[in-house]
Amino acid sequence: MMKSAQWIDAHCHLASDSFLLSLPEVIRRSQLAGVTGWIQGGIDPKDWARQQLLKTQYGPRFLTSFGLHPWWVATASLEMIDSALLTLETLLPEAAALGELGLDFGKTHDLNREEQINAFKRQLEIGKRASKPLVLHIVKAHSEALEILKCFGPFPAGGIIHSFTGPYEIAEEYFKLGFFVSLGGAVTQTGYFALKKAIPLLSLSQIVVETDSPDQVPKVEGIDPKGVNEPQFLVAIAKAIAQIKGVTVQAVLSQSTENLERLFGI
Repeated sequence: MMKSAQWIDAHCHLASDSFLLSLPEVIRRSQLAGVTGWIQGGIDPKDWARQQLLKTQYGPRFLTSFGLHPWWVATASLEMIDSALLTLETLLPEAAALGELGLDFGKTHDLNREEQINAFKRQLEIGKRASKPLVLHIVKAHSEALEILKCFGPFPAGGIIHSFTGPYEIAEEYFKLGFFVSLGGAVTQTGYFALKKAIPLLSLSQIVVETDSPDQVPKVEGIDPKGVNEPQFLVAIAKAIAQIKGVTVQAVLSQSTENLERLFGI
């Protein structure tokens, strides 16, 4: 690993309460590993405010992303959602991206599908006006999400499909809409056969690499599976991708960073 590495974590949550007391050390370990840029995933107005504070502390390679996470939408009242969307439209010009927004129809969070879909569409309308890249959270809902995205497209500002674990055929549909697929810790876990079958077919120019810190701890020797995920582990995730593709870790991380720099104009 080169000491001059300036890699970017495509998706993390450094505003999380999990990092409330440890963030300076987390950032230091990240920088020592060569990961010096961090693209956030937004959750709700409280999270956006904390992101803004952290950006003043950590500078231009701390990229804010404001959006209403589908888990938050699924449990919020309609009044809370309406209020948050008004705030989002006001604050979004200050952010690097809109997100994370989307649909989650997985077992744990398959709640209030109608409210999720409505909030998703309303955020896409806001995003079109603001011309921001999108950070999309899509779980067990690719067909529904793609149908909606095709109605709202094109998306000249592009975006990423966070924590993508689907087959190549689904990835292709997102590529047609101008998105990258973002690969995370799932590639290090057992199972996820559709994802692992897709990776050899994916061009490095089509993917970015993320940790989703503090969630999705990679299953790699030397990393506590019961611990907290950190941006420094981006290198371990990239190594797993590189092994499947038969390329170097540096090739994966360098191309991912180049893709993200182009997407976000940094």
